[in-house]
Amino acid sequence: MQVSLFRLARYVSLAALCLVITPAAFAQKDFALNVSVTTSEHSRDSSSTTKTFRVSANTLWYEETYQGARASRHPTLKKEYELTADDRAKLVELLKDKSLLRTKTIAKSAEPGAPGRDFEISITARLNGKRGLISIKAPRSAIALKADPLYQGSVLLIGELYRIINRTDPDITFDELIK
Repeated sequence: MQVSLFRLARYVSLAALCLVITPAAFAQKDFALNVSVTTSEHSRDSSSTTKTFRVSANTLWYEETYQGARASRHPTLKKEYELTADDRAKLVELLKDKSLLRTKTIAKSAEPGAPGRDFEISITARLNGKRGLISIKAPRSAIALKADPLYQGSVLLIGELYRIINRTDPDITFDELIK
C-alpha cells in the first residue's frame, strides 16, 4: 500500500509540473513577431531607411537597409541577438497590455506644402493562435499622433526591441519618429 501511495504522489507531482510547464512552453512555441520601421524623405534626393526586427524562438534578427539617394554608401546591416526568457516575457506582455494583438491601421496625410518626411510602422504578431497586424503611416510632423495609445504601444514595443539589442550593441539606436 505504501508503494502505491508513493507512486500516486509521484504521478500527482509530475502532473502538476506538466500543468505549470505546458502553458509556458506552448506560449513560447506559438510566439512570433515581425516589426519594420521605415523613415522616408521625399525630395529631389529621396531616400528611405528600413529597420526590420524578427523574433522567433530564442533569437532576435535585426536588419537595416537603405534605398534611394546614396544608398550604396550604406551597406545592409544584419545582426542576430539571443533572447532570454525574460525578454520574450516582456515582449509578450507588451503585445497583450498595449493591445497589439489586433488588426488596426492608422494613416495620416502630410499637410500640403509641408516637407516630405514620413514614417511607417508595421507590426505582425502571433501568440497562442491569436494574430495581429498593426500599420501606422504618418508624416514625421504628426505631433497629435503621439497621444494615440496604439502609436504609444507600438513605440514601446520597438523600444523594448532596441533595449534587447543595446545590451550587446549600443551603437544601434532608435530615432524619434515624430519630430
